Amino acid sequence: MKTTSKDYYKILGVPKNAADLEIKKAFRKLAMERHPDHNRDDPEAGEKFKEITEAYGVLMDPVKRREYDAFRSDRFAGRPGASSQFNYSQQDIFENMFRQAFGRDIFEDLNKEFSRSGYRAGNSFFETLLFGGMAGNLGRLLGMIPGPIGKLGYGLRVLQALGSSLFALNQMRKAGLAGQARTDETQPAPSVLDSLKGFFGQSGSPVGEGQDLNIHMQISIPPEEARLGTKKKISYKTNDGIEELAIHIPPGILSGGKLRLKEKGLKKNGRRGDLILSVKVESP
Repeated sequence: MKTTSKDYYKILGVPKNAADLEIKKAFRKLAMERHPDHNRDDPEAGEKFKEITEAYGVLMDPVKRREYDAFRSDRFAGRPGASSQFNYSQQDIFENMFRQAFGRDIFEDLNKEFSRSGYRAGNSFFETLLFGGMAGNLGRLLGMIPGPIGKLGYGLRVLQALGSSLFALNQMRKAGLAGQARTDETQPAPSVLDSLKGFFGQSGSPVGEGQDLNIHMQISIPPEEARLGTKKKISYKTNDGIEELAIHIPPGILSGGKLRLKEKGLKKNGRRGDLILSVKVESP
């Protein structure tokens, strides 16, 4: 681990006494501005996105922020030999951030915003950008946690060739695997394999039935339609049968971009999930 020389407050453009809400607002704005798809001509865009994520991960964590503030004060006061230290690597910060609600929740929100903007989003994008695409890293992280989450971490390490989800912790919270009791006693707790199906998904079929009312599908379009935009007719299976929709794909969408159609998913107890379409742009 390395001691940082970065000024996280300057990176996010917030004052040293910034409250959590101000930090969150600054990070959300910068995340939209620094997304690699918004900066296609900048080869350093990915690193810049990781830098603001690192700053957010430190300043929103009370313990790390106290340690960083002490270290920063000594460094800027010209006291290099002082006892304060800040010895977290970027990988440490990312891994710890996704153990905590402030990390999981904002990335769940950003995932939706990126999708609406036609930017790459979802499991594979964040895993590749922040963790280098190594499912084993996430499996190792989850494996540190006792109970069902640790078992899932083992499963991810075994299945790392298939990829994994950076949003696993949030999905497990929804599925009742994060140490929370299920409120619906009519359904058994999902097995590890059921949960993995929900994370990896199956194109054109409901995902995580009984756990998640959303339906995930993948559609493929040629590069010209991705550039100009297009309309497509799709059909998919719900718990009411086959449903058909005409959808509009906006111009300039990139491969991996997602579209969310509200209340077009599965139905249960008067509620209905969304249909989430992942767009794959075919190779020319």
